[in-house]
Amino acid sequence: MRTIRYYEERGLIEPARRTKGGFRLYQDEELRKLHLIRSLQVLDMPLAQVKAFFDERQRGRSAAEIAPALQGVLREQLHEMERRIAQYRAMQDSARETIEILDACRRCPHEPGPGVCRQCPVLTGRVTIPLHMEAVIEAGRRDATTSLERCASDVGPRT
Repeated sequence: MRTIRYYEERGLIEPARRTKGGFRLYQDEELRKLHLIRSLQVLDMPLAQVKAFFDERQRGRSAAEIAPALQGVLREQLHEMERRIAQYRAMQDSARETIEILDACRRCPHEPGPGVCRQCPVLTGRVTIPLHMEAVIEAGRRDATTSLERCASDVGPRT
């Protein structure tokens, strides 16, 4: 597999030996390491950090020598996780707000678009428009003037 060869090239795992046919054979310890690498990557730990973790572990002689470096690697990972969690929470809030706004949109006869939606009382009363709603509005940008003309004709002539 290409991924396993890549891990080998990066110095993360080593085959015990090769068969006459060129197949790599790994010992149980390397297979456990491989599963660990894959698990950490599924959790979005960059391969460079996985390697740094393994490298630091191999450099030290005692726990007192390796602990500070390993803590540093883990602190970086923790900071990145916290940043991503904050991004996901913001996206979650945006999706919830957009669902609420779309409840009002279910009664709107107009085609969504910047000219129409930005005039809507449901949106004008908000400090910011949720990102997901911005996407709905911008998706209708292709013919904003036609939507405005339709909106004006739906309202009727002004007197």
